[in-house]
Amino acid sequence: MAANLPEVAGLIFTSANGVAQAGRLGAPRGLPAFCVGQKTADAAQAAGFVPRVGPGDADGLIAAIIKDRPREPLAHIRGEYARGAAAEMLEKAGIACHDVVAYAQRPRTLPDTAVKALAGKFPVVLPLFSPRTGTILSGQGPFTAPLHIAAISQAAQPDLATAQLEIAMQPDEDAMIDATIACLRMATQAAG
Repeated sequence: MAANLPEVAGLIFTSANGVAQAGRLGAPRGLPAFCVGQKTADAAQAAGFVPRVGPGDADGLIAAIIKDRPREPLAHIRGEYARGAAAEMLEKAGIACHDVVAYAQRPRTLPDTAVKALAGKFPVVLPLFSPRTGTILSGQGPFTAPLHIAAISQAAQPDLATAQLEIAMQPDEDAMIDATIACLRMATQAAG
């Protein structure tokens, strides 16, 4: 995907994929990087940026940037699909921000082993880390297997019949691990 990075004073990352693309775009090391959560901040630090860790969700990150009023302009490096409009929200708040669409996000067809499991009768645990993933999964259903879904947010909930739905307490990796473990426990009990 062709993208250009203008001269900026800081970067915004709502995923580790954005961090990887910043390097491809030639972003200078040492720039401040406003990161959605710890995993993204770790990736930014490893790439040579100076991360500031956000609260784990894009809306909270944007609110923190608005409150902080950093040097401008900023650039939000993101994929072609994004919830919300970070650059637009910052511009409305008086903070100059470029919207840099740097990578494609192509849906993948479920592998044969997944199709077979989802067409079966045994419980299947599915962690869903984004609303788009929930939408893509919904488009590949319906499924006959009892679904135990751990979703990172209410918006990530698929439009499918589920035996169990666990919404992560926070939109981060640790909370998703907890939600997935809860689904595994219930699926194990159901299969037992």
